[in-house]
Amino acid sequence: MADISNLVPTAREIEIKHPVTDDPIGIRIDLCSIDDPKLKALKRQMTDKRNKAAMKGSPLKASDIEQNENTLMFNACEGWHWYNPTGSEGDDGYDPDAMPDFDGEVPDFNQRNFFRVIDRLQWMRRQIATELDEEKDFFQL
Repeated sequence: MADISNLVPTAREIEIKHPVTDDPIGIRIDLCSIDDPKLKALKRQMTDKRNKAAMKGSPLKASDIEQNENTLMFNACEGWHWYNPTGSEGDDGYDPDAMPDFDGEVPDFNQRNFFRVIDRLQWMRRQIATELDEEKDFFQL
């Protein structure tokens, strides 16, 4: 028999890419599966809120749904790393101006900064959402 009890998703690192060229822009995000146990309570809380609103005859507004999606996405992220995609000083092809920033800074990973970035950069939000949907990529062979 094949024991399937160990077929559980693991965290992985994703690379954010330029929305036009598909080249790495210098941001990597540590991402856990949407099915990770640490997200279970949050998903239940959101479902309870949605059900309670529906029972009162007032479904959640689109802005509430988007906020829930952003919150779930933030909690699936375990951190981000901003780096220069051309390498380090002294490397062939190194370009110091290639280091990514957001409004002139490399933002710390926290909920406020995460929401600020993905609210303005919808293409980045979509990349993270797409990676979260790739269930098979969270499993190791």
